[in-house]
Amino acid sequence: MRSRIFLILKAMKREEIAKTLARQTGLSKQAAQNEVDELVQNILNKLRHGRPVKLPGVGKLLGSKKSR
Repeated sequence: MRSRIFLILKAMKREEIAKTLARQTGLSKQAAQNEVDELVQNILNKLRHGRPVKLPGVGKLLGSKKSR
Protein backbone atom coordinates (compact mmCIF):
# COMPACT_ATOMS: atom_id res chain seq x y z
CA MET A 1 0.00 0.00 0.00
CA ARG A 2 2.79 2.44 0.87
CA SER A 3 4.48 2.08 -2.49
CA ARG A 4 1.17 2.64 -4.26
CA ILE A 5 0.56 5.92 -2.40
CA PHE A 6 4.13 7.02 -3.06
CA LEU A 7 3.78 6.33 -6.78
CA ILE A 8 0.55 8.33 -6.89
CA LEU A 9 2.18 11.27 -5.08
CA LYS A 10 5.29 11.03 -7.21
CA ALA A 11 3.29 11.06 -10.43
CA MET A 12 1.05 13.97 -9.44
CA LYS A 13 2.14 17.51 -10.15
CA ARG A 14 1.56 20.34 -7.70
CA GLU A 15 -1.26 21.66 -9.85
CA GLU A 16 -3.02 18.29 -9.80
CA ILE A 17 -2.69 18.05 -6.04
CA ALA A 18 -4.06 21.58 -5.65
CA LYS A 19 -6.97 20.83 -7.98
CA THR A 20 -7.86 17.72 -5.97
CA LEU A 21 -7.52 19.64 -2.69
CA ALA A 22 -9.81 22.40 -3.98
CA ARG A 23 -12.42 19.92 -5.15
CA GLN A 24 -12.41 17.94 -1.90
CA THR A 25 -12.36 20.90 0.50
CA GLY A 26 -14.24 23.65 -1.29
CA LEU A 27 -11.20 25.95 -1.32
CA SER A 28 -10.65 28.12 -4.37
CA LYS A 29 -8.06 26.80 -6.80
CA GLN A 30 -5.71 29.65 -5.87
CA ALA A 31 -6.09 29.04 -2.13
CA ALA A 32 -5.49 25.32 -2.64
CA GLN A 33 -2.41 26.07 -4.76
CA ASN A 34 -1.09 28.36 -2.01
CA GLU A 35 -1.58 25.60 0.58
CA VAL A 36 0.21 23.03 -1.58
CA ASP A 37 3.08 25.42 -2.29
CA GLU A 38 3.45 26.20 1.42
CA LEU A 39 3.41 22.50 2.30
CA VAL A 40 6.09 21.69 -0.28
CA GLN A 41 8.27 24.58 0.89
CA ASN A 42 7.96 23.48 4.51
CA ILE A 43 8.94 19.93 3.62
CA LEU A 44 11.89 21.07 1.52
CA ASN A 45 13.11 23.47 4.21
CA LYS A 46 13.08 20.72 6.83
CA LEU A 47 14.92 18.34 4.53
CA ARG A 48 17.50 21.00 3.65
CA HIS A 49 18.21 21.45 7.34
CA GLY A 50 18.70 17.73 7.84
CA ARG A 51 15.43 17.14 9.67
CA PRO A 52 13.32 14.10 8.75
CA VAL A 53 9.76 14.51 7.52
CA LYS A 54 7.19 11.82 8.34
CA LEU A 55 4.36 11.38 5.85
CA PRO A 56 1.72 8.99 7.19
CA GLY A 57 1.03 6.21 4.72
CA VAL A 58 4.17 7.04 2.76
CA GLY A 59 7.09 6.88 5.16
CA LYS A 60 9.88 9.06 6.43
CA LEU A 61 11.80 11.38 4.12
CA LEU A 62 15.40 12.05 5.05
CA GLY A 63 17.37 14.99 3.75
CA SER A 64 21.07 14.94 3.12
CA LYS A 65 23.46 17.83 3.29
CA LYS A 66 25.39 18.34 0.09
CA SER A 67 29.06 19.10 0.30
CA ARG A 68 29.98 22.42 -1.25
